Formats: sequence, structure tokens, C-alpha cells
Amino acid sequence: MTKPFFSIIIPALNEEKYLPKLLTDLSNQTFKDFEIIIVDGKSSDNTISKAKEFSKHLPSLKIITSDIRHVCAQRNLGAKEAVADILIFSDADNRLPIYFLQGIKYRYETTGADLLSPYFIPDIKTRQNETIANAINTFFDLQMSIKPRFLLESLIIVGRKAFESVNGFDETINYAEGKSFIQNIVANGFNVKIIKDPEYIFSFRRLRKYGIINIAGRVAKLELAELLGPEFKQIQAKKLYPMLGGTLFTKPKKAKNKFLKNIQKILKDF
Repeated sequence: MTKPFFSIIIPALNEEKYLPKLLTDLSNQTFKDFEIIIVDGKSSDNTISKAKEFSKHLPSLKIITSDIRHVCAQRNLGAKEAVADILIFSDADNRLPIYFLQGIKYRYETTGADLLSPYFIPDIKTRQNETIANAINTFFDLQMSIKPRFLLESLIIVGRKAFESVNGFDETINYAEGKSFIQNIVANGFNVKIIKDPEYIFSFRRLRKYGIINIAGRVAKLELAELLGPEFKQIQAKKLYPMLGGTLFTKPKKAKNKFLKNIQKILKDF
């Protein structure tokens, strides 16, 4: 068997509604040289049976089971099974235009990047959704000119050498795993690029379920917890972050005041 150009790794847990749509998109790609590895966290719905229906159209499809329900653990497990030199980590609810992999191949070969993070568009186009997407894309793009620290972990393209050099995703992290991953990549001297095209379609289902203000509040509290220290962060993460199975007054007053002023400015601008 010839080594495929891409290994596409999809962690899944009870994604019977969304995963078939992504697999349909993959079966329709103009570029066909890839394998798919679904890493299921022992779903209790029809995720596996739905995925198996695509075996005829996607002969390179593999389905493996993770005993651990954790997105980082599932990604790392998929990477161990992958054979390609370029890994694509995709959430199960993404959607891809038919030319997406062809475009990613071109960008990977011409940018010289070790890690690519594409722009995204919302799954439902409303003025609010498009404003949010544009703001996030612009933020990620601008911070690349300073020091890359953040990316949207819903879709990441990374070379195997870079991935293995940082030992993959940190399985002890339960929040903002993409932030830790990109910081390790940058610290090890690898090149990170945000690309404006091809775009992929990002699901706003959690925004619709919880609301933008609720989500923003959760993220703000988690970022505050990170500033205040690991103990406080762990407490907040357990309360606020759905993926999870007192140093508040020890920080210098100047640091806390600066943080709060920045939050006030962000909220005012929003």
C-alpha cells in the first residue's frame, strides 16, 4: 500500500448527526490521496454504524476505539495509527468544500509551514455569525505577526516531524488544548501559518446551544483562572468546560488591575 499524502484524524463521541456530513464531504473531495482515522470514545449512539456505511466510498477509512474520552488522547491515539507524513486533525462537526484538501496540499507545499490553521466560515450565515467568524480569523492572523500563541483547534494541519517533536497533544489539559500545542510547536522552532484559503465550515452549534454571552463568560473565567494560577484554573475548568470528564489574592495588584482593564476594554468594544 502506498503511503497517503494526508492522514485525517477525527475524534468522535456521539456524533451520529454530524460525522456523516463530514464523511460525505471527504468522499467528494477532488484530491483523493488520504486516509481517515475515526477515534471513537465509546459512543452510545449510532456514530460507529453510521461511519461504517461510508466504507464503500472511503476504502481507506479506519475506525478505532479509545478507552479514554478525551479529545487530546483520542487525537494522539489516531496519530499513532496514521501512516502519512502530514496529519489533519478535524472535529467531527466540520464541513469541507470539495476542493479543500487540494487547496491544503498546495498551501502546505508552497508556504514552507510545519503547521497550518485555516480561516473558517460559520455553518449558518447570519450577520452575527459572520461578524464573530471574521473577528476570530482576524485575531488569529494578527497575533501571528507578533508571537503565535493561539489557534482554533477544530482543524489543524501539522507535519508528523513537528507533531512528534512536541509529543503530540498534552493529555493532561482539559481546556484550550490548541493553545498549549501551538506554543510547544513555536518553542521548538517550527513554522506556523494562518491561511485565508481554503476555508472550512465551522459548526456554531455550541454558540446556538449556550449563547454567545454564556460562551464568552466561560472563556473569560477560564482565561482569568489561567492568569491567577494552576490551582484556580483547575477548579474553574471542572465547573465550566464541558469536555472534562485560591490563588486569587496572591497575584500582584498591578497585574490584576491591568488584566481587568483589558477585559473592560474588550467588553466595551464588543
